[in-house]
Amino acid sequence: MNFQRLIAAAALLAAAGLFAPQPAAAQTLVWQDEFDGPSIDGEKWIYDVGDGCQLGICGWGNSELQYYTSRPENARIENGRLIIEARRENFGSRAFTSARLKTEGRMHFKYGTLEARIKVPDLRNGLWPAYWMLGTMGNWPARGEVDFLEMGSAAAIAAGVTNRRVGAAVHWDYNGSQADYGLDHNSAFDLNNDFHTYRMTWDPQFIRVSIDGQQFFEFAISNIEGASLHEFHHPYYLLLNLAVGGSYTGVMSNEAISAPLPGRMEIDYIRLYQNPGSELYTGANPPSGKFGVYSERADMNARLNFNGDANLWLWNNLSAISAPAYEGNQSMAFRANAGAWYGLGVALNAHKNMSRFGNGRLKFHMRTTTPSTFKIGINSSFGDSWIDFVAGGQQYGLVRDGQWHEVSIPFSAFHDLDLHAVKQMFMLVSDPPASNVDVFIDNVYYQDN
Repeated sequence: MNFQRLIAAAALLAAAGLFAPQPAAAQTLVWQDEFDGPSIDGEKWIYDVGDGCQLGICGWGNSELQYYTSRPENARIENGRLIIEARRENFGSRAFTSARLKTEGRMHFKYGTLEARIKVPDLRNGLWPAYWMLGTMGNWPARGEVDFLEMGSAAAIAAGVTNRRVGAAVHWDYNGSQADYGLDHNSAFDLNNDFHTYRMTWDPQFIRVSIDGQQFFEFAISNIEGASLHEFHHPYYLLLNLAVGGSYTGVMSNEAISAPLPGRMEIDYIRLYQNPGSELYTGANPPSGKFGVYSERADMNARLNFNGDANLWLWNNLSAISAPAYEGNQSMAFRANAGAWYGLGVALNAHKNMSRFGNGRLKFHMRTTTPSTFKIGINSSFGDSWIDFVAGGQQYGLVRDGQWHEVSIPFSAFHDLDLHAVKQMFMLVSDPPASNVDVFIDNVYYQDN
């Protein structure tokens, strides 16, 4: 047992009445998907696509062997159920395909009871179904993770209970190190032959997980400061996926996958119940018109609040210089020294649904004389998306003559951009310039069509 697991065990054992039956609380159904429509509801779910390399985590950080797609071959509605199907086929960089769906930017919640009815495929050996949630704030593991259903582990394979063992786990940051705690349940029969009900209850004191009414996991989260459990008191979003191979399974090569393929994970429903005082975000009523990211203009329909909503982060090699603003009293006025990369970003404290701007533009005023290449970007649930500004290339209205010019970039020019879940609304980055650079940016806003 490593140090992190000892910490987790201590937090767990602090729970009074460990695994004792808990009285049912009166809760209200606040969100659900019965999967009874003709197709997957894009207002509730979005896809992770690729092999993770585009995010710098090839194999999705777990040496997984599949390429996730958004094709109906891998994810679809069929007979009132969500089907996630893993297939053996060459696609992109991989020899398998599957799907990973998430509610990021569409549904986030803090505290409540989640119930899902799920049927897993024959996992022997190499398939890894998962029903879980990730925190919306920070970077992993400091964002937190809770797994309600994981199957196909290397330990289960070694014990000959691949289709009978289900696990639940939590992951978080403890003083700068990854901390983990997990427990397994061994069923008396194979779980892949029928649907089973998986329930997670989360309140300010505990996270609990059960299968078919039998609780097998409990984790105490009330000792926030002592056990560094802040991650479990922030909003989370849901994920569903069926991975092929990877470190969890211990099956690390294409040839070693012996599970019958195609393999189907089927989800009959997911329902979220909450008590008064719990938090729910569904991205309803997104802003429209003109949204001020960094603007003092009076004609904005809404704007960021830098005393609560957002922060301007200077990432590297930028020092403030004195210069008049384009409008109002403040602007981004910085000098970057030669020989080192520079960058900044307007980061949000929570995801923001900007979906009404899909046919619109990112607009800002900028003045500079640098001939160097730089990038303007937006970060969303798909990761970073950048527009290159190369001297002699598309400038979107910028003239590098030291005067103010309006830059207008259609959001359609950004690749892999999920405007339902924007995390950084404006970013600037550059490789090391050959000489010092002065850059001035002001009046940054989103405008719809």
